[in-house]
Amino acid sequence: MKFQCFWPIIQALIVDTIGVSEVKGVDHQGNGGTKMVQAPTYFEADVRLDRNSPVPLYHQIAQPIEELILSGQLTPGTRLEDELSMARRLNVSRPTARRALQQLGDHGLLVRRRGIGTQVAPTRVHRPNQLQTVFDQMKSEGRKPTTEVLSYGSSPASNEIAAKLELPVGTDISTIRRLRLCEQQPVGLMFDVIRAAIAPAAVALERDSFESALAERGVIVAQARQTFSARKATTPESQLLRIPVGSPVLAVQNVSLDDTGHVTAYGEYLFRPDRFAFKCTNFAH
Repeated sequence: MKFQCFWPIIQALIVDTIGVSEVKGVDHQGNGGTKMVQAPTYFEADVRLDRNSPVPLYHQIAQPIEELILSGQLTPGTRLEDELSMARRLNVSRPTARRALQQLGDHGLLVRRRGIGTQVAPTRVHRPNQLQTVFDQMKSEGRKPTTEVLSYGSSPASNEIAAKLELPVGTDISTIRRLRLCEQQPVGLMFDVIRAAIAPAAVALERDSFESALAERGVIVAQARQTFSARKATTPESQLLRIPVGSPVLAVQNVSLDDTGHVTAYGEYLFRPDRFAFKCTNFAH
């Protein structure tokens, strides 16, 4: 009798906890039957733990999930189980499960959204340490990059710009501002200055990378000197990148040189860190 009274409550807890599934047992009248409840709406990773391994348990949990995300088997927006569910299912402590999810978050692979939970983060462009443009890198990954030319103007080079381009003060230069998007989502802002005589047309910049557009003009970029830093986005930058004002952004100063070693262009770029990553491999000597 007591079981019959509490069965509706038990069913409600099952539905609330795991979502839809088939639960067989007695109904609230005490009759045998099958009840349909919701199946899990979140992803549970198939993790096998080696508790005798020197590798920390949290890393053993995070590693297979990271591999699934990087391989594309877990797509952006996929919801993962929370730390409490993970801890119970894998028989680990809650801090261990929390640290596993935190590690994935620190790598930019997971995000936590209020009212939704933990999800696979939007895909980032991973740029290797080689002379390849962001535009070309997106294309090589099967993405669809696009460019909006925000402004395109000409003016005499100031002392500062002339020094960066290694040109006489007053030389005609072109100043170009662009917004780079990947599958209609903003990735970065680009600001370039270049000698007007070799500057690519705006239409060329909308369909291709800056370097490819330069190549059409007979200018080959053979080397790029880059300096990386981080700062907060200004209000105008935040609006264009669709991020909160003051959000951290990756700032890059870029000096392009041709095959003779002469400076061809100077650029300042801003990237959203949740949509762009730079990979660098260092070798010991």
